Amino acid sequence: MNVITRGIRGALRGPLRSGAILLMLAISIGLILAMLVAHSSVEAKIAEVKASTATQITISPAGISGGIGGGDALTADQAETVANTTHIASVTSVLTDQLGSDDTNLTPSLELGNLGKRQMRFESREGMAMPEGGPSESEMPKPKTSVTGTTNPAAAIENSTLTSGEMIDGTSSDMTALVGKGLAEKNNLSVGSTFTAYGNTITVKGIYSIGNTFIDSGVVMPLATVQALTDQSGAVSSMTATVDSSDNVSSVVSTLKNILKDKADIASQEEQAANSLKPLESISGLALAGVIGASIAGAAIVLLSMIMIVRERRREIGVIKAIGGKNSKVVAQFITEALTLTIIGGIIGIGLGIAVSGPMTQSLVENSQSQQKAESASGGGERITIAKGGFGAVASQLNTNTKAVTASLTPQILATSIGLMLLIAIIGSAVPAWAISRVRPAEVLRTE
Repeated sequence: MNVITRGIRGALRGPLRSGAILLMLAISIGLILAMLVAHSSVEAKIAEVKASTATQITISPAGISGGIGGGDALTADQAETVANTTHIASVTSVLTDQLGSDDTNLTPSLELGNLGKRQMRFESREGMAMPEGGPSESEMPKPKTSVTGTTNPAAAIENSTLTSGEMIDGTSSDMTALVGKGLAEKNNLSVGSTFTAYGNTITVKGIYSIGNTFIDSGVVMPLATVQALTDQSGAVSSMTATVDSSDNVSSVVSTLKNILKDKADIASQEEQAANSLKPLESISGLALAGVIGASIAGAAIVLLSMIMIVRERRREIGVIKAIGGKNSKVVAQFITEALTLTIIGGIIGIGLGIAVSGPMTQSLVENSQSQQKAESASGGGERITIAKGGFGAVASQLNTNTKAVTASLTPQILATSIGLMLLIAIIGSAVPAWAISRVRPAEVLRTE
């Protein structure tokens, strides 16, 4: 019987003891695999968020937020300057306006509630004395339809769905539009229908819906079209610039502030992204610590098990050596036992890890998000208050993105798990192998 055969049979000699060792090893190796999957998946999500969201910079006219305030519109020259700035990969320019009853034949799909009436109470009486008790219902301004001119219509209706039709070309000057579902239903519009705006006929190319009453009541057109229709050639009410790397965001913000000076307010999503990513970074660190802890636990299980086996079989070791067995062969036999136990436990553990890695990763994400919300609510965490027109939608999207972590087992993760499994076997059998080499046949036989 050769060394390998004796080692394999020796590993399975005591079914009860071997079963207990295999169970502990399976749990340990399963945890290693699950934590590796969680760490890898979370790191991939962090990289994705940093690359897609943390790289955006919002530029708006100084003194304006969400269409409220003063300030002058940005210009085409400023938009070109921003686009040509080093490290800026793309720029989306936007010009917003509102269609009043004299501008269009569309009936607004929004109704003015108390808040809307309060915000618009002066519009129809500018320069006139307010009557005691405020204006009457007949004097109140009517709701208007929001118009968004943009070079990137897909970004303007991000997270929405085109229920019918097709996307428009934001770089054109065509008299075409995307219409929100609420506005379309209010005016019986469908793809191919027309409506008038600023004295021109506009063709509906698509209907979109996001499930938000305000957004679904608007109209999206190409930027140049809105600029021409409103006699605002080159005017831009906001820009979103995408930087080529999150590492360059701070420097680009500084450069743009030096160029645009007091003509624009500039803010990046770097801070918002950093705060949103904190839970994921915590999970990544926890998962890495779990991998290290589970690896140490696995090595300790093999080590203690093999020490116990060596102590129980000292007489057997002494007899083998006494009849001419080479020290290297005896050591190889016990290392084979350790490898056998680890490999069998590893196979079971890998299956266990594959089964629990998805639910475990999602549970870690959900628990971390819940903890962050609790800390924020109790004042223990950071709070970010974002005004309309700033990063409100971005912060919401960031929170959605950081929750959407998909656990995936890659060949690299599987290879790493197998490598750690073998490392556990080597480390766990190193000390017992050294102890075996120190066994002297004469002393063992005499004491036994």
